Amino acid sequence: MRRLRTRRWVRGVVGRPVVTGPSMADAGKAPLPGRPASPAGPSTVRRTNAAVDDLHARRLPGRTRRGFGDPAWRPPAGWQSGRVAMSASAAGRIRAAVSGRIQPGPGGVTRLELFLDLVFVYAFINVTALMSANFHPVGLFEGFLVVALLWRCWASYAWFGNTVRFDRGVMPLVVFGAAAGIFVVAVTLPVAFADRPGGRWDPLVFAVAFVLVRLVPLVVTTLAGLNAGDRPLFTRRAWLPLCVTSPLLLVAASLPALLPDRPPVRLAQVVLFTVATAVDYAGLAGLGSRDWRLGSVGHWAERHSLIVLVALGETIISIGTSRGLVGDPPITWSVLGGSALGVVVVIMLWWTYFDLARFAAEQSLRRLPGGATSLVGRDAYALLHLPMVGGLILLALGLKHALSATEVSTAGRWGTGSVLALYGGALLYLLGLLAFEKRGFDLVGRSVALGIGLLLAATPVALNTPALGSLGILAACLGTAVIADRTVFARRHRRLHEAVAGTVRRVTAVRPHQLFLDLIVVYAFIQITVLVTRQPSPAGLAQGLGVLALLWWSWCMYAWLESVAPRVSTLVRATVLAAGALTFVLGVAIPQAFSRVPGGLPGPLIVVACYVALRALHLAALFRVARGDPVLRAQAARAAVPTAAALALLVGATLTFPPLGRPIPPVTAVCWTAAVVVDLAGGYLTSARDQGIRSIGQWPHRYNLVVLVALGEGFISTGVALADTSISAASLVTVALIVTLLAALWWTYVGTDRVLDRRLSQVSTGPRGAALARDVYTYLHLLTVAGLILVALGLTTALAQAAQRPGAPLASLGHAALHGGVLVFLAADQLIWRRATGRFCRRRMLGLLVVALAAPATAALPSLASLMLLAAVGVAVATTTSLPAVAPPGGP
Repeated sequence: MRRLRTRRWVRGVVGRPVVTGPSMADAGKAPLPGRPASPAGPSTVRRTNAAVDDLHARRLPGRTRRGFGDPAWRPPAGWQSGRVAMSASAAGRIRAAVSGRIQPGPGGVTRLELFLDLVFVYAFINVTALMSANFHPVGLFEGFLVVALLWRCWASYAWFGNTVRFDRGVMPLVVFGAAAGIFVVAVTLPVAFADRPGGRWDPLVFAVAFVLVRLVPLVVTTLAGLNAGDRPLFTRRAWLPLCVTSPLLLVAASLPALLPDRPPVRLAQVVLFTVATAVDYAGLAGLGSRDWRLGSVGHWAERHSLIVLVALGETIISIGTSRGLVGDPPITWSVLGGSALGVVVVIMLWWTYFDLARFAAEQSLRRLPGGATSLVGRDAYALLHLPMVGGLILLALGLKHALSATEVSTAGRWGTGSVLALYGGALLYLLGLLAFEKRGFDLVGRSVALGIGLLLAATPVALNTPALGSLGILAACLGTAVIADRTVFARRHRRLHEAVAGTVRRVTAVRPHQLFLDLIVVYAFIQITVLVTRQPSPAGLAQGLGVLALLWWSWCMYAWLESVAPRVSTLVRATVLAAGALTFVLGVAIPQAFSRVPGGLPGPLIVVACYVALRALHLAALFRVARGDPVLRAQAARAAVPTAAALALLVGATLTFPPLGRPIPPVTAVCWTAAVVVDLAGGYLTSARDQGIRSIGQWPHRYNLVVLVALGEGFISTGVALADTSISAASLVTVALIVTLLAALWWTYVGTDRVLDRRLSQVSTGPRGAALARDVYTYLHLLTVAGLILVALGLTTALAQAAQRPGAPLASLGHAALHGGVLVFLAADQLIWRRATGRFCRRRMLGLLVVALAAPATAALPSLASLMLLAAVGVAVATTTSLPAVAPPGGP
């Protein structure tokens, strides 16, 4: 019977034309009970496919690349977008941003939505910190309440982005303001239920910021709908839950300041938070298709898949930060083994979602009529993804305790609660995934059900097993469930994969396994900042930049591997996931990359061994992909020569590293410098004549996201520095200035990327396009990322010093890192502009000169004054985003 259901589902997917866009959701579909049949027939489907082909033709080489938030995109002729005409009033400008979100395919997530998700990354990380600090049943329940509120907030912005174009009119300002509010929520999240010493109204700041952030989507969409003279996008029923939730949260947040800190007061807070959360979700579940509509199925599915990846990345970061960001604990075999097992667990959970369920649910959702699409999309994504994300956060807490238990000083943290958090998080994730599969495409995943059964059977055994043993059992259970899809359930799994092949091929943006590697790079970037912070000197800064250069080059090689591969095979995906595991282990040892800590394994040897394995794995996969392609094989052979020389120099450098606290010998410094230069310079041995890039659209996407990842480190570093600071007016102003600075840097990069995008579309994928992509992305983007990491280092130093000595001038290293980071970022922006257009942008050059001249002049000023100046210059530079009318003659 189950096999018959599978066949019916597969025939339903394959036998019907896949139509994109909400205006064509009913084409060729059977009507719902009680609804008239859709008038769409074969001619409508042909017109739909013609419109899709017309849109895809815009992305071919030689045309301007569209999508990914490009405001120059326009729907093709005949496409009904329902966009409202622009008016002169502010309400009209907001209304002009409203659209039906008609973007076929899953590539509709804009850059500003990704920027917003960066702030949510830190919020989810802080939930883990909140639970870890209050590791008891009541504390865990409070953490789940906060997770539910955060998820409801994120889901409202996901729907907001599905309805409103974030990159039109005044919407960028609205989004950046919302990002500042979300960051305040994230910073004050640890004090949502209790004040810090000296901060009487901290919970109220959290509640007010949360309510204001929740109001933004409702206000903008309601205002736009009312001024359009059409039916409002949100009816009164959409406002009622928030009207009840907001007073409850504000009253609960006011209790610690008005009443003494006693258990009944804390219980009243928890009850009010619980009622508010229940009302909020009841209001969402009570909305019908007339109140809650989806504009684009592809956008909705991709947005949720990205946030699942974000939660997985948060799990990786929690594993890494379990050893702390201060001190130098020794690296032992148990630490490396536990870290490797933790990464295996995360990879297995990643596979259960992104191997099939992510694409099958999207494809099934596209086949439903309009009203059913909205309701199933709400249930499967906005509601049933909550237990998945909550399970990953609980799993991150368990992994953090498991890795801490491998240290001698914190071995006592491993107990029954830690085991239940570890296994309970995995079980909650799999239960949510099982419900998502049932609601999304009406099938029950056999491997997921098998994994749930194995975990339930293994939990009693894990309760009496040490931390490493429990991690090993968990990894074995999840691995068995994943392998079962390829063995026991192979026939069913293969049929389902064939059914969703069309949806998988339409994913032309960055693929999930690629972004998974990028998220692991976030942790490595954080560890580079830790390395420099532990040795605050020019030598420490040089060491951090050297590790960054090698890490960047390794990442670039894997990005290039996938750009030349004819298809995304299992070999390529497995190679990238293995590279992610090696990158994580390398990141664990980065703080000890240039010293030996007594009692542990040599950090320099671990870093070099992981880097050698990364480069060897890349070359092996490249030669495998190049079978039958003599040009690519010759290119791989040429690339292997400088790689071998650089690896030999690094291995030689590991023989002369000093103990902790001793200066590095000149021979070691020379070997490291020579290895970095040889490895990076070896890229030019690959001729632009042979360097082919199969996807001109995917290549920029990868580098856009890694820059966004580096920008996210600024948020994480800032949040960590503010973790123990009481909330005050000065701290809120500092948060606003930091968000303004980071948003201005991001918007500056977006403007330059549009210029580069236009130039790449003109030179296509030939030798000139390959040379331009190599120079701009592989080399000049290294300066961009280095600038952002220096900014994160400067912000961390500035905030830590401001907490200890308010109003004092910034220390020399922090001042140099902050101003130098902005200077390097703007210089890289100018070099990219020059390489793409043949000239510099004069107005942006003025901002670069202002930062260069202000750096020595502001050395004696308080840190807040330096932040104000840099934020003002950043905003001025970001607003100069005019595009050149024509490309320069001759080109690159």
